[in-house]
Amino acid sequence: MATAGIQATASEINQPGAIDTVTLVSILNRVRAQAAADPLSNPILLFALDLTLRVDRREITLEGLEDLVQRLTAEAFGDRAERLAHYLGETAVAANHRKITDLIEREARKGGFEEFRAAVERTAFGVVFTAHPTFSITLELARSLAEIATGQTVAGEALDAAGRAERMEAARRAEHRPPAELTLEVEHAWVTEALAHAHDAIENVQRTALRVAREHWPERWTLLAPRLVTLASWVGYDQDGRTDMTWTRTIAARLSDKLAMIERYRGKAEALERAASGDFLRAIEPIGAMLATAAATVRRQRELLAAAERDPAQTAAFGRAMVEGREKALVETAPIVALIETAQGAAPDDTAREGLLVLRASLKTHGLGLAHIHVRLNSSQLHNAARRQVGLETEPNDPANRRSYFNTINDLLGRVRPMSVSFRSLMEERASAKRLMMVVAQIVKFIDAETPIRFLIAETETGFTLLAALYYARLFGVEERVEISPLFETEEAFERGERVIEEALKSPHYRAYLERQGRVAVQFGFSDSGRFIGQMPATFRIERLRLRIAQLLERHGLSKLEAILFNTHGDSIGRGGHPLTLADRLRYAAPPTSRAEFERRGVRVKEEISFQGGDGYLQFLTPAGATASVREILGFAFDVSDETGNDPIYAAPDYTAEFFATVQQEFTNLVDDPDYAELLSLFGTNLLYRTGSRPVAREAEEWGRPSKIDHPSQLRAITNNAILQQLGFMAVTLFGIGRAVSKDPELFQAMRGRSARFGRSLQMVAAAIDRTEIDVLRAYVNTLNPAMWLNGAGRARRPARVKALRELARLTERLDRYDRLARLVRRLQADQLWLLEAIEPNETVQRRRLILLHGIRVAVIQRICILAMEIPNFSPQLGVTRDDILARIMEFDVPSAVERLRLIFPHQDDAADTRDDFGEESQYRPEPALSYAVEHDALFGPMLKLFELARRIGTAITYEIGAVG
Repeated sequence: MATAGIQATASEINQPGAIDTVTLVSILNRVRAQAAADPLSNPILLFALDLTLRVDRREITLEGLEDLVQRLTAEAFGDRAERLAHYLGETAVAANHRKITDLIEREARKGGFEEFRAAVERTAFGVVFTAHPTFSITLELARSLAEIATGQTVAGEALDAAGRAERMEAARRAEHRPPAELTLEVEHAWVTEALAHAHDAIENVQRTALRVAREHWPERWTLLAPRLVTLASWVGYDQDGRTDMTWTRTIAARLSDKLAMIERYRGKAEALERAASGDFLRAIEPIGAMLATAAATVRRQRELLAAAERDPAQTAAFGRAMVEGREKALVETAPIVALIETAQGAAPDDTAREGLLVLRASLKTHGLGLAHIHVRLNSSQLHNAARRQVGLETEPNDPANRRSYFNTINDLLGRVRPMSVSFRSLMEERASAKRLMMVVAQIVKFIDAETPIRFLIAETETGFTLLAALYYARLFGVEERVEISPLFETEEAFERGERVIEEALKSPHYRAYLERQGRVAVQFGFSDSGRFIGQMPATFRIERLRLRIAQLLERHGLSKLEAILFNTHGDSIGRGGHPLTLADRLRYAAPPTSRAEFERRGVRVKEEISFQGGDGYLQFLTPAGATASVREILGFAFDVSDETGNDPIYAAPDYTAEFFATVQQEFTNLVDDPDYAELLSLFGTNLLYRTGSRPVAREAEEWGRPSKIDHPSQLRAITNNAILQQLGFMAVTLFGIGRAVSKDPELFQAMRGRSARFGRSLQMVAAAIDRTEIDVLRAYVNTLNPAMWLNGAGRARRPARVKALRELARLTERLDRYDRLARLVRRLQADQLWLLEAIEPNETVQRRRLILLHGIRVAVIQRICILAMEIPNFSPQLGVTRDDILARIMEFDVPSAVERLRLIFPHQDDAADTRDDFGEESQYRPEPALSYAVEHDALFGPMLKLFELARRIGTAITYEIGAVG
C-alpha cells in the first residue's frame, strides 16, 4: 500500500551530492557490526561521523541531505498510513454497515421492544475531540494519510491504485510540518471536518437501528429515537492553562458549532423537500423555513461578536442581538421536533418517515450544537474565586482547616440564590472560574438551553472543589445543565479519588444534585499521570480507582446513577494510546473487568474516550474511517463481558500490586532525579515544531542564560513525551519495567502470555521498545561530551577543523553538563538491560528507518556545532557574549542565536549599492559589510537551513512513533 521498505531509485543515485538509501543502510549495517565487536563504540556516532566526512569531501551536499530526508519522510508517511489501516481493521463501508447491522440485530433479539428501546435510546459511549497540540502536519496531508489508510477519499469515493500513487507522490513533494498559521480557528476547522464525518457514521447507526426495529416491531418502530453514541468537543472551551481563551472566543466557538449543526439539519430537511410533494411537502416546508431563519439569525450574531472582539464597545450591540434573536435563533429543539412529528403523520412511505426519524434522533442526541461541549479549568482557579467568601487562607485540603472550609462552602450552598448575568458581566468579571460559569449561563440562556455542559476540573483532590463548582453553578442558575466532573490525574488523586467524591457526598446539596442529574461524571487522566508515575502504573492505578468508585456508589445507595467514565489519553504510547488497534485502545483504557464490576452492582456506565488534536482526528477524516471507528466503538459498548472472569492477573493481586508498585517507585525516583530534568533540557523543545495554538511561554530570564528545566512539572505532558520521543528513548512507558520484571522473570512471562489485560499493557511496552535505541540517546547526549570533541581534534588533519573541535571541547567543558547526562543514560540503560532479557525489539524496516533518521540528525547537529565555532569573536553586545551565543546553539536554540548574531553582525546593503552618480568611481567597500556578508552566507544561513532540516526529521520521527508526544 505505502512502502515496501527502504529502497533506492535511479534519480537518487544520479543526482550530484545525493546519497541513496541503500548506501545509507549499508553504512548503518557496517557501523553496527563494528560496534558489536567493540562495546565501547557507538554505532550512531560512527554513522554520523561517516556522513560528516562525506559532507567534508563534498560527496554529499546540504541539498542532497534534504532530498534524502524528504524521501525517508515520505516512506514514514506511507507506513504511518498502513499502520492506521491496521489500527482501524475493516475499512470497507459496506462491510462495516453489515457488522453494525449484526450488532444491533443481536440487541433486538435479546428481548421485546421496550428492552430494545432502552438499549438504543441510552448513550452507551462518548467520543470526545480535544484541542491538544498534536497538529504536526497540515490538514491537506492529514486528509491524504487518512485516504490512503482507509481506501476512500474525504468525499466518500473509492481510492484506487492511481489515486493512492498520486497521494504518495504529493507526499514526496510536500512540506511535512504543521500549518504556518496554527490558530485556534484552524484547529476548529479540523475538528468541524472530523465531526461531520462522525455525525454521518452515527446517523447511519441510528438509521440501522430504526430499520431493525421496523423489521421486528412494524407497529412501534416510529416511537424510537436512537442515541447510542455522543460527540463532544473541547475545541474553543478548554481554559486550563490558557489565558488566550477569552469568553468571546468560547462564545464564538459555540455559535460556530450551532450554525454548523443548524446548516446540517437544514441540508437534511432540504433533501426531504426535494423528494416530497403534496401534503408531505407542505408539512415539511416549515421545518426548512424555521432552520433557515435560525441560521440567518445565528450568522448575524456571530458577525456582531466578531465586531465586538475587534472593538469591545460593540459588545452591547452583540448582547442585544442575542436577547432579541433568542426565539428566532432557536435555543430549544422542541419547536423543530414538533414540526417533525407533525410531518411524520403526512409521510407517504417508510423512507420518508425514516428520514424524519433520523433527524429527530440527531436533535435528541446532540441538540443545537455540532457536539456537546466540555469546558475545563484548574481547581486552583475555583479556589481563588471562592477565597473571599470562604475565608480560604490555606489550601482546601489543609488538615487544620479542611473541615471548616468544607462546612463554610456547604453553608453557602444552602443560602445562595441564583443571580442573573449579562454579557456586560463577562466583560467586568476578572475571576476566571466565575467568568467561565457565567459563559456557561449565557450559552444555556441564548444558544442551547437543553444540552448538558460538562464542567471539568483539573487536579481535583478534595471534595471542597466539587462544592465550589456547584456553588457557582447554583449562583448563576445553571445547576441543572452542568455536569461537574473531577479530573483525577495525580498520584494523590489516584490514592484517594473515591474519597474526594465521598467527601462531597457529605453535603446534602451535592448528593441531591447528583440524584437530580441521574449521573455522576468522572474523568481519568492517563497523560499527566503517566509522566509522573509511569504509563504502566498509571493505567493500573486508574483501574483500581474505577473499581473503588463502583464500590462507593453501591455503598452510598447510588447504584441508580449512571456513571460517566471519561478516559482522557493521547494517541501516543507514552500518553496512554494503545498503538496496535482501536479495539485494544478501548479495552486498555476501560478494562472489561472493571466495566463488569459496575454492571454487577447495577450501575449503568457510559464510557468516553478522547481523540486529541490532529493525531486523534485522523481516523475521522474520511467517511470510511469514521464508520470503522463507530463500528468498533459499538462492538465495545455492547459487550461488557469480553475477557472477564478468567484473567489470571486478577487472581494474583499480590503480584500485580508489587509489579506496578515497583515500576512506580522506580519512575517517581527518576522524575525527581535532577539528571532527568537535565536530559529534558538537553535540547528542550528546539527539535520540535510548534504543534498547537496554545501560546508558548517565554523564559522570564536574561537572554544570555540558557533556558533550563529544573523539574518535569514545568513541562506539559505532550512536550515532556515529545522531547523523549525525539531523543530516541520512550522512558515514560519503559523505565522501571525492567526492575519489576527482574524480580520474577518466569511469572512475568506466564502472565504476559495468559492474561489479556496484562498482555495488552505489555504490548505498549513492546511497541515502545521498538521505537527506543539507547545508542541514539547516548549519541545526542555526546553533543555535550568534551572528550568526544577532544578525541576528534586529536584525529583531525585540517588545522581549521582541529581548532573548531578543540573549542567545542573547551565550551562543553565549561558548560559542565555531560557528566550528569551520562549518569542518567547509564541509569536508563541499566533498567533497559533487564527488560531486554524479557522483550527484544523487532528489527523491522520501520525501526531501521527510525534509527537512520536519528543518525542523520545527530550528524546535522554536529555540523551546526562545528559551524558555530567559526563565529567571529566580538566584544559583549546587546547584553550577550560570544560564549552566550554558543551556549544557545549547543542547546539547539539556533533561531534566537542567529537572530542575535544578525544584529551584532549586520548585513549592510545601503550606500555601497546606490546607483547615484557621484562623479567618480570607488573600488573601496567598508570592511564590515564585506566580512559580515560572508558570515551571513557561510554561517548564519547554513545553520538555519540545517536547523530546519533537523526539525523536518522530527516530523518523520513523529510518523514512525505514530503521534506527537
